[in-house]
Amino acid sequence: MFKQTVLFYQKMGKYKFKNRKFPKEFKTVSRYIEEKKGVRVTLGHFTSFLGHFTREIVIHHNYDLKNNGLFALLHECGHSLQPPTNVGINSYKNLDETERPDEYRMGRFLNEVDAWSRGYKLANTIGIPINKKKWDLQRERALLTYFEK
Repeated sequence: MFKQTVLFYQKMGKYKFKNRKFPKEFKTVSRYIEEKKGVRVTLGHFTSFLGHFTREIVIHHNYDLKNNGLFALLHECGHSLQPPTNVGINSYKNLDETERPDEYRMGRFLNEVDAWSRGYKLANTIGIPINKKKWDLQRERALLTYFEK
């Protein structure tokens, strides 16, 4: 049985929306990534793919799950679809950030670009309609956070 609302309640405690339902597209992506990769999707106080060993994606509970929350979920799914090893797109994780900061930041940025790309491809693969203009805007805003101000 799909347990997203139960997991949400455990993460969020006594919030009034403990029985919040996932929108259709959000639920479709959540089910797909759970069935294909064994990765659970929950709501919480931050947004992140917690790693290949933890196998959990947390999406911030304040997101509109039909728009930016769906895009964030697809992006985090993109991370879960990346190889679990520190090679290829994850090779920057082998670098010492203090010794080679520019190479590390560039690698991390390329990793994020790759996750956005994989998330978009996932949406197309499972038939989730995406407003490309809104997707590109959220992707751009997210990627700009990796540059110093």
